[in-house]
Amino acid sequence: MKKNSITLTLEQIAAGGIIGLVGGWVCLFIFENFIWQVLLGDRVTHGFWVGLFLLISLGVTYGVVIMGAGIAIRFVSQKFGIDIPLKSLCSGAFLGPPAVVGLLALLNVPWEIFGKPNLILALLIPVLKTLAYIISLPMRGWVSLSLPVEIWYILSVPIGAILGYRLKLSVSANDVALMV
Repeated sequence: MKKNSITLTLEQIAAGGIIGLVGGWVCLFIFENFIWQVLLGDRVTHGFWVGLFLLISLGVTYGVVIMGAGIAIRFVSQKFGIDIPLKSLCSGAFLGPPAVVGLLALLNVPWEIFGKPNLILALLIPVLKTLAYIISLPMRGWVSLSLPVEIWYILSVPIGAILGYRLKLSVSANDVALMV
């Protein structure tokens, strides 16, 4: 039972990461080589329109990556006889990359921006510094080894999706236990 769970999780991460990465590359190719260079070219130079098309490009690419990874994870799960709702997969996958951004932001927090600390800040800042250091420790080790941070982004989508549906399952089980 435990071995199947580990195999399922590893296969979900691999399938979600690969399909998400391929989906992102396809969208990048379509938007960069076709839409931005061929269709828009030099015709769009105003800041508003460039920003709008960039927002659309990023939104569609992010959506394709999330949906591709979610569908791949769902497909792998069905091979193991587990049916997972796509909504909980996508909601978890949607939050994976922002979590990586948060971890990267914790690496270089400019603590001096808080200025001259009053009593509350003098007590709170050392606690927050220590907490930020502990939370970002895996990312610090990764960066200190000069490994590409992009791998975290690729893996954060399927890992976030897996956490999304597993947390949904644990919350549902707790709700049922409370009703009884």
